[in-house]
Amino acid sequence: MSDLRPIDKIALYGAPDRVTDALQDVLLERGLQVVVIVDDPTDIAARPGLAAKSGTPLQADSVARSVAGMDAVIVVLNSRQLRIEGFERTYDAIIALLEGLPTAGVERLLLIGEHGWLDRDDGLPADKLEHLQHSLHKSPLAWTLVEAPGTEPNAFMTLQHYACSVIDQCLQGTSVKQRLHVDSRPQAEEAP
Repeated sequence: MSDLRPIDKIALYGAPDRVTDALQDVLLERGLQVVVIVDDPTDIAARPGLAAKSGTPLQADSVARSVAGMDAVIVVLNSRQLRIEGFERTYDAIIALLEGLPTAGVERLLLIGEHGWLDRDDGLPADKLEHLQHSLHKSPLAWTLVEAPGTEPNAFMTLQHYACSVIDQCLQGTSVKQRLHVDSRPQAEEAP
């Protein structure tokens, strides 16, 4: 989407975790400023282009304070650090982010996680499911729901490829207000 501001500063929730670490590495390699939002900023090792702030994605006021001045926010919901699993916690986080980001003036949001609640309700609270879907639909944010990478333990390269694809989506502003499945396998080179 060409009407989005250029992205130079990105807040990242979920560190430290293998997915957030891969995303952080790609962002820094591309020369972007990264602010990792964690419980204790002293846990994050200093690196050029990297800063840390305290905050949680589960409270709108904390979100608004933590991401002020950022161009985009990436949240790894099911990271080892956040442990936002299950519909109830996912609901709480997404609602807090949808409320907090506009207050901070942030336009772009990528939510990485298990978004199976879009496919089936499996006894999920109908009122919360409907409210979440309505909130996403009405949100002024350029959000994208990104499916978490597979759990194949082998390849750093596949995780690196996944991170590059997610960052490309964020920077290009594609897949706005959509659910995205990213193939984490490196693409084979085509024969000439």
